[in-house]
Amino acid sequence: MGALRRLVDADTGEAVPYAPYAFSGGHTQVDKARVEAITESKEFTPSQKFLVLWWIGVSPEGMAPLRATGADIAKRVGMTADAVGKINRKLLKRRILIERGRIGNYRLYRISPYIAFHGTGVEQREAVKTCNPPDIPGFQTMTPSRWEAAQ
Repeated sequence: MGALRRLVDADTGEAVPYAPYAFSGGHTQVDKARVEAITESKEFTPSQKFLVLWWIGVSPEGMAPLRATGADIAKRVGMTADAVGKINRKLLKRRILIERGRIGNYRLYRISPYIAFHGTGVEQREAVKTCNPPDIPGFQTMTPSRWEAAQ
């Protein structure tokens, strides 16, 4: 499990309570406002919304792509390869998915680091520098002040 860490408040010297998350495995930091905007948008179909949530769950740590073809993904989610390809292309166009490599003709994707990221805050800030923010209908009006604007 690793060494037990003891966090101490730098100002007071008092121990800060610490406990690991009670998740069954790895976990991801998610921008709840962006996910809310996607799931509430009328511009995305239920299948597209489902795949966004699936991508959040399966995207590897850091900026690594998911090493799977559209056919592989289709088997995992119970859709046709054509449907997965069409949805992935729409999500790519909106920068919700980002391309992170290829295997032959197959594009390798991951969820945008603006939406979800497994890594430190510093690593996420570096990751967002490599891509443009996603185009999510309704997001601008939901969150008038964002940390990206404050940089």
